[in-house]
Amino acid sequence: MPRFSRLTHCLATVSLALGITAPALAADFPSKPVNIVVPFNAGGSHDLLMRAFAPAFAKALDGNVIVSNMAGGSGTVAASTLAHDTPDGYKLGYWSVTVSTIQPQIKDLPYGEDSWTPICSVAASPTLLFVNAKSPFHTIDEAVAAIKAQPGRYIYGSSGPGTITQLASVAAFSGLGVLKDVRHLPFQGSGPALQGMAAGTIQFYGDTELLMQGGDFRPLLAFSDTRLADLPDVPTAREAGIEPPLDQLYLWGGLFAPAGLAADKRDALSKACGAAVASPEFQAFAERTRTVLHYRDAAAFDAFYRAQYSANAKLIDAAGL
Repeated sequence: MPRFSRLTHCLATVSLALGITAPALAADFPSKPVNIVVPFNAGGSHDLLMRAFAPAFAKALDGNVIVSNMAGGSGTVAASTLAHDTPDGYKLGYWSVTVSTIQPQIKDLPYGEDSWTPICSVAASPTLLFVNAKSPFHTIDEAVAAIKAQPGRYIYGSSGPGTITQLASVAAFSGLGVLKDVRHLPFQGSGPALQGMAAGTIQFYGDTELLMQGGDFRPLLAFSDTRLADLPDVPTAREAGIEPPLDQLYLWGGLFAPAGLAADKRDALSKACGAAVASPEFQAFAERTRTVLHYRDAAAFDAFYRAQYSANAKLIDAAGL
């Protein structure tokens, strides 16, 4: 099934699950613009996503929504600031998995797991473990056998320490019992890392399905709950022998409010988020940009976020970060 068919199905499911075209909101909320803070510079993928999301979100809220940028500290400047803001529902952060669950566990930051009221997830893509398309490894079992036969020879790369690209490989090799037998080579960004993969400097790299567009890389396993429709022959991490919670690792983003937001405002924002994700305008943007949308309401996103925080703590420990 093509990616866009899966996306369309996902969004249709969102619409049916919500049973709404626009949520019913309390008469007094919002009475002023809702500000979505993007923790990176204007023009990046997170910024463009939220600027496409904002009009549909505003329509569902029957109010005004603005998007602002607060870059710095790999996203932590904005999160550190918003964590201590008034929890009134008028300022939300669009945080990635890295900003919300990884950075606060490897740096001394003024926010942590309990600093937020999760509102909704917007996008989520499972990570995969890749090799070069010319690699002799066609299955994860072949790769593990080679690693065990020659400990220390094989190298996995990442776009930097503490990134999801590193943790994907850590999850794979830790879960399969060979983490001590491989080496890590961090690069300064994904571009140099992919160049290293193409040149053979590194043999393994973790990223999302978008890495397959050029045909230069081959996935060995997917950190998803079921096999991906586009890649039916690629086993899930669980099928490969990786036990929970290390078997699911997603590159995701969602809306968060400071902890203490009133439940009625949380629910109103969450329902509006669902309506926005399911909107034809935002769906069209996602199709154009090959973004995989995944809406979770406030309760489901809270559970998902906390499970991810716990799972990533184990990966961070295994990686020695």
